[in-house]
Amino acid sequence: MLYQLPVTYLDGFKYHVCGCAVDGGDLRETENPSALRGCSKDIMSEMTPLELKLRGFIQQKDRNYFVVRIKTQLGNVNSEQLAVLSDLARKYGRGYMTFTARMNIEIPWVAQENLPAVQKAVEEVGLNVGGTGPRVRPIVACKGTVCKNGLVDTQSLGRMLDERFFGRDLPAKFKIGITGCQNDCAKAEINDLGFVGRRSSETKGERGYAAYFGGTFGKVHREGRQAGPLLSEEEAVALTGRVLDYMEKNALPKERLGMLINRLGWVEFLNAIGLTP
Repeated sequence: MLYQLPVTYLDGFKYHVCGCAVDGGDLRETENPSALRGCSKDIMSEMTPLELKLRGFIQQKDRNYFVVRIKTQLGNVNSEQLAVLSDLARKYGRGYMTFTARMNIEIPWVAQENLPAVQKAVEEVGLNVGGTGPRVRPIVACKGTVCKNGLVDTQSLGRMLDERFFGRDLPAKFKIGITGCQNDCAKAEINDLGFVGRRSSETKGERGYAAYFGGTFGKVHREGRQAGPLLSEEEAVALTGRVLDYMEKNALPKERLGMLINRLGWVEFLNAIGLTP
């Protein structure tokens, strides 16, 4: 699967949103979405707010400063990374950071001229700026791996999905949530695709993931519908790939999975991803 980064036009020349001049063709392609960072030429000072937002630099309502969104893997950062981010907040922001609902980190109050320096420092400690736009968003997973209530290894599944699917371009944003038990701390059912750890019976039986499809939360609230048997980790990864393929092929621009299912039908959707209605 190739992941593509949109282009912008400046002074009659094509540039990738990341800032590199295009050498033939309209899109930069890679099999690794994390490679869509760190470019040889910087034109951030000339980018529009929308172009910057697609890269993870979100203009604040004062219009003079930006929030830098730093993508984590399932909310996990090590002490070295956190120390660097803290230093960046002091040097380029106002000395504090915030955490998003999807367990990423944001540094507010960064001037546009300082965005390249912040990005460079973030990448040097193994993190990257991003997590916005019409693509697979950062994946949320609870701490079921270590929680006493966790029935499944949520962090393991989350890492597999993150490494394989994060950043894949789609017609609309796509959110994945994973939770390890019925307490549902990660609110998996209100993601486009959610996985919930369960047993095959109330008190015993095999453990696995129940899959939920088409959830959203925000301006429109929709709880996803559950379908299919309990899944192993490998089956959950394979199912995710089929759902994303379906989304890529059939969704209209800005059409979330739940809206797509409403338009084309629940049975048609299940048949297409290999589940029995």
